[in-house]
Amino acid sequence: MVGEIHPRKKQGFKIFSNGLELAVKILEILEKNKDMILAREQVFKGGNYYQKSKEIATIITNEVGRRLGVIDRIIEEAQGEELKKSSSLLRSALRVGSYLVYFDRKEPAGILAAMKPFLEKKGGIGLIKRLSYVLRKVSKYKPKVKADIEAVCFWYYFFPEWITRKMIESFGEEKTIKIMEEMNKTPYMSVRVNTRKISKEDLARILGERYQYELEIVKDMPFLKLEKNYPVMKIEEYEKGFFTVQDFVTAAGIKKMIYKLPEGATVLDCCSAPGRKLSYLMQERNDLKVFAMDISLERLKRMIRDFKRLGIELPYIIKGTATKVPLKIEFDFVHLDVPCSGSGTWGKHPERRWLTEEDHFKECIIIQREILKEASRLTKKDGYILYSTCSLWKEENEDNISWFLSENRDFELIEEERSYPVRASTGFYHAILRKT
Repeated sequence: MVGEIHPRKKQGFKIFSNGLELAVKILEILEKNKDMILAREQVFKGGNYYQKSKEIATIITNEVGRRLGVIDRIIEEAQGEELKKSSSLLRSALRVGSYLVYFDRKEPAGILAAMKPFLEKKGGIGLIKRLSYVLRKVSKYKPKVKADIEAVCFWYYFFPEWITRKMIESFGEEKTIKIMEEMNKTPYMSVRVNTRKISKEDLARILGERYQYELEIVKDMPFLKLEKNYPVMKIEEYEKGFFTVQDFVTAAGIKKMIYKLPEGATVLDCCSAPGRKLSYLMQERNDLKVFAMDISLERLKRMIRDFKRLGIELPYIIKGTATKVPLKIEFDFVHLDVPCSGSGTWGKHPERRWLTEEDHFKECIIIQREILKEASRLTKKDGYILYSTCSLWKEENEDNISWFLSENRDFELIEEERSYPVRASTGFYHAILRKT
């Protein structure tokens, strides 16, 4: 909640007002790019803002993103008009203001006073009057919540009705509530230690003593689990390549392959960028011959920069699509971290709950099966495929593997594993297949 600076006190008013301006700008960009993190980065790079203002904007936009559909319903019922009839600027201002008034219990007059300096310049007096009218209505709003599970999950756990239905169908009511509770918790952060440069014990000591980060060492993996989202990418040790940001949950399959692959094995990473899983493999195994492919040139460029920062040798880089790999050779290991619905990331990226279309996962399945089919011809006898997604849905995970094995009798399932979100960690699935 945004409670550190009171909008009605003279001291800090400018910082608070600036934070609201940034939040409105971020939400405007979110409507176009559908990615809150990228929207924040774009806004924060565009000017010299107070650090405290950026922190306020980050808190507000994260909480608005978590409640986006709920906030929109409150606004529409309060004003008696669909939000799509408003301008992007007014929609974004209404969302920020309504969050602060309804959920953070701020006074409408104080929020309006903080927004007026920048909104008046961009939207004029008419926009200010409209905002004032709606915020007063929102401050008195009382929802009529039906006594059913979908309404409870909408109003109190902040999930669209279609997601609640699908999760209950997949996991049952009790587990659905548990997953939603975990996705709404403050997320931890984990970093992978670059053991070529420093031990995880030494990095843990530096982060704890120099920066007062609360952390714990992850057992049997080169990872540290940080208590909260610290600004780790701004510190000296990051620039020196001592670590990279990566959720240790997503590294479980790669950890297994580190020990399975023969010396000098050939590797194809089909959906490689930004390359964190691949850099983990290559960090631990410098004897491999690796090809990395991705459809996005920009993501490949980011991957190259990160490999150089870490001091890890670059793989052979290929720009291309994993559904039609421009190679005729076979590999000991084909890694498929496939495009997916991302439903397992709705804790760290809560706005995506509201921005994802209900049938999006069905489109993903078509692509995932095409990628699996292509991987089958690229795998050597006795070679492996590691298939993974950050999806909760069985259709993108176990069902895809069952389909693949029915279509490819020369493959066997070695293992499959699911991780459900804990403290907004990634919900993750992986399966290891071997060609017989």
